Amino acid sequence: MAAVLAHMNTSGLSASGLGLENAPRSPNLQCDDESREDQAEDEEFGLATPESSVSAPLRPPPGSESTTFNERSQMNENYSIDTSFDQAGATTMLNQGAQPDTFASSHIDSWHQRNEGLSPTFRSRFSGQSQHTLQRQAILQEPAPVSMENDGTGLSPCEARVAGVFHEDGCVASVHGLAGIIMPTRRALHKKNISKVSRKGIAAVESSRARLISNATVQRQRENRLFRQPQRTIDLDGCEPDLAKHLITLHFNRHHCSYLITYRPAILASIADGGPWVNKLLLNAIYYSSSLHSDRLGLRASVSDSENSGSRFYDRFCQLLVDAMGKSSVPSAVALLLTSATLVARGKVSAGWALSGTAYRMIIDLGCHLMLGPDYQENGTQTSTQMLQKDIDHEMRKRLYWGAYITDVTQSLYLGRQCSFATTEARVPLQLLDTFEELEEWEPYQDSFDPAGLESAYEPQPAYAISSFNACVSLMRIGERVSELYGICTVGYKTEVVLEKKTTIESQLENWTAMLPDHLFFDPQSPKIPPPHQITPYTTFHTLRILLYRAFMEEGHLRRHSDEEAKSLSEQECISSALMIEKYIRAYRKTFTLRRAPFLLSYAIYSAVAIILPQERHDRGHFTELISFFWTCLGELQHGCNSGLKKPLLVLRDMAREFEISTKERGPVAPQQPDFGILDESLFPQLPHDKASVDTEMYSAAHYLYDMNSQQNVVDPLQTSANMVVSGLTNFMNDQEWDISQNTLYGLFAPTQSFQ
Repeated sequence: MAAVLAHMNTSGLSASGLGLENAPRSPNLQCDDESREDQAEDEEFGLATPESSVSAPLRPPPGSESTTFNERSQMNENYSIDTSFDQAGATTMLNQGAQPDTFASSHIDSWHQRNEGLSPTFRSRFSGQSQHTLQRQAILQEPAPVSMENDGTGLSPCEARVAGVFHEDGCVASVHGLAGIIMPTRRALHKKNISKVSRKGIAAVESSRARLISNATVQRQRENRLFRQPQRTIDLDGCEPDLAKHLITLHFNRHHCSYLITYRPAILASIADGGPWVNKLLLNAIYYSSSLHSDRLGLRASVSDSENSGSRFYDRFCQLLVDAMGKSSVPSAVALLLTSATLVARGKVSAGWALSGTAYRMIIDLGCHLMLGPDYQENGTQTSTQMLQKDIDHEMRKRLYWGAYITDVTQSLYLGRQCSFATTEARVPLQLLDTFEELEEWEPYQDSFDPAGLESAYEPQPAYAISSFNACVSLMRIGERVSELYGICTVGYKTEVVLEKKTTIESQLENWTAMLPDHLFFDPQSPKIPPPHQITPYTTFHTLRILLYRAFMEEGHLRRHSDEEAKSLSEQECISSALMIEKYIRAYRKTFTLRRAPFLLSYAIYSAVAIILPQERHDRGHFTELISFFWTCLGELQHGCNSGLKKPLLVLRDMAREFEISTKERGPVAPQQPDFGILDESLFPQLPHDKASVDTEMYSAAHYLYDMNSQQNVVDPLQTSANMVVSGLTNFMNDQEWDISQNTLYGLFAPTQSFQ
């Protein structure tokens, strides 16, 4: 920004005339123009000059709630509104959005208390006063300012002006950037365009909420007849109506609950009426994604080929993708993200990574990363239908952006690559107005072809989809910071900088747990098990803790910043989280099985195994039963939705062999301990099993690559040479950088990389 202003001054342009003199300042961004009336606001829109004054926001129309833009801090959008229904109707509760950067600091006595669930001391902070009341007070007493970071708030008019945002039908249609408003003609157009939108107040937000919830209720009633009349002209792109219904219903029962990236009322209404919120690309993306969770044999090319289930939908997706790339659209962006996640789960990492990157670019091209707050609406008279369509558009865009955000952070952790979309400068309110799914009851999908399924006895429970989604988003924002610790740039950080980052992440993780709504609290030893998407945030929480502390352990790339005591404490923290993951996985597996376990749950299991296996060498006999349990889980995962992820199984196979050697060196197995000679290694890809290649110490990178490439049955898709390690071809990396690239957790699912 400073360079741009300097260039403008040398060119004879006035920075003050453009209202940019305050742009590079503190996060409490305010424009002087927003605190006074513009003397020329009633003038006709003429050709703007560098000396022209910047337009001030228009006054609200008569009869509407009158607010100034300096009152923004008192009506901050940094909250989520959960709607609870009683017998009298809908009542609204304002809950502060889960923003780790703005939480009040709090501490937990000991993370080891979490071996038996969340600390009772920690939970007792809210005794005598409801959590919602405290959150409401936090909003009123300490409102979050307009931030220069993506903190879940919408654009201010000043930020919209600097970004060169151009609105059409109440939504961002294009973003021209700062250079766009330097041009006089562009400034005039922007001034005229932004004048079409003004702040209407909280009443307008509640009106939008009411329209969306009412529409969701009506659309849910209409869903039942959508597939009852196959003779109707519904274009399902060649998919049989019964199969389409099966796959679409399965999608909204599983994948949708975790990401909320697909807005159900809009998509199903568009399927029925040919609306704009679904296209054939998205239909096939849903079909292909749901095929992972379906047990129908008709989806397979052959009965025994479960890994390629639904491949015909992917082939069709690829055919449609060529045309979809020519014009960005919200349905196409959603389709790209869905298919990306499916491809990564099936082991097609490169294709999945490329599709997600394309989706991110498409989202930015659509302007979905920049949105005014929900109380900014278009001026003029509109019909109820027009207002509803704009409400749906806004809701779709918010869900798309935050769903993409979650996808980017999770894939960066899985694949060992820094976030590319989550770091994009953005302003999107973390406030979903349609809360219909919050209190809707959830139960596992039961295929009509399998009426005797094991999940039929599950007692339906509230989905809490919106609050679970908000919790997941806030957790992924912490995950973004954890991912930064695994960037090569951390190698050059001073110790005080690294430890400060570590302390910040620790505090954010503690605050995340503290600020969870009471209805999301889950004791894994309780007989009442919540839906899967409510369990996943807990396992992800402990996975992030493992990733954080593992970096400071003896084998971690940040070990030079820890003394022996700190390394020991980090090791204990990792073990503590691994034990908690085991508790959550046992509860999940007992209730739902791991057949349809989501990606995040799989990663948590791999993380726990990677921590526990090496510990058995030091604490012999302490974790044998736990290792046996995790081994069984790995077998189930291999036959579930993540069957294509071979690399982590290869890594864990090596670690398991070290454990087997340790067990044999220890002598006869005690009667009370399980015999790990019965561990079934058939679930792993075949690797050499001779003692010459497996020393009592862990594999070095050279040994690991040599063993992989020396086997004909093991295919390295990138043709990595074992000689590259021993011949010095990676000498451009120092020891810490090599540690990052070979980390067994960060980038666990990435294909072997070729440094050529």
